[in-house]
Amino acid sequence: MTQALPEFLATVAVPEEDLEFGKEITVTHTEVVPVSADEYWTGFDDYFRLQAYVGMHEHMTTIKGDGGVGTVIEFDFMGGRTQEMLLEKDDNTKTWVIAMVGSNPLFKTYKAAVKVDEGTSETAKVTMSITGIVALEDYNSRRGHVAFTKYMLRNRINEVLCLIADKKGSVLNWEIEIDCRPKKLWDAVNDWAGYAWVMNATGVEVVPDAPNYDLRRKVFFGTAFAEERLVMGSENPNTLTYEMGRNDNMGALHYRGKVEVVETPSGKTKAKYTSTFLPLPGADAKTAIKALMDPRMEWIKATFADKPNYFCMLL
Repeated sequence: MTQALPEFLATVAVPEEDLEFGKEITVTHTEVVPVSADEYWTGFDDYFRLQAYVGMHEHMTTIKGDGGVGTVIEFDFMGGRTQEMLLEKDDNTKTWVIAMVGSNPLFKTYKAAVKVDEGTSETAKVTMSITGIVALEDYNSRRGHVAFTKYMLRNRINEVLCLIADKKGSVLNWEIEIDCRPKKLWDAVNDWAGYAWVMNATGVEVVPDAPNYDLRRKVFFGTAFAEERLVMGSENPNTLTYEMGRNDNMGALHYRGKVEVVETPSGKTKAKYTSTFLPLPGADAKTAIKALMDPRMEWIKATFADKPNYFCMLL
């Protein structure tokens, strides 16, 4: 993961009672999301699509079931295969529960539950809880994993918003090739305290919120700023994902950006950028975001391209 996240997680408090080896623990987070409870619940319509969409479910296959309660899926996880079963999906109470079948390198037992409650006509309160026994014997590794699990709860809640956006076609993709080595661009993207890859940015203020397991930053454009939340950073491939709440310039209620930096066969850089968004009512978010991002892609190409060495050309 990107270095900013483990450094931040090392600063958060983890209750000592949650770190006893072999003890079952529960971590919970509640988030107010910018859609109604009914709309949020549509993210759980298709069990297979939901599980395939969320991260860390590579090469998913079905062991049994048709997507209803009792369905078991299997996917790659940490060098092996992990199975999960749908235990409950109650449309009346808007409750969804899955459990791991067996164990894996991180958990001896694992159960995840989502409860969607009414907020206002335009919001919902979503609570996600994970109950399990962490399998890691080393204390520091166990602490790091519990802290990471707490951080991931908000990620997972918001990931359902992205699935809803994806189902509606509210996704834009860019792919550019840059005449430089991948490390040059990735070092800039992977620097949460930096802004070298953000067109027109004039500064960054990192905003850690350890009590709430939340790492954000303010990217300044003169006196104005956009607040971004770090979702995840990973390697192989080098990928950074961040998200924002309501953004009137984009016409979006919720926005998630994903940057992937890979090497081409010729040793240059290919950058892929994905925008996933929920439009504000009445807004043409797709047009607004495209108008903002098209020139930014061209700026990145020009800014990070290796400049000719004119001294060598003269020799």
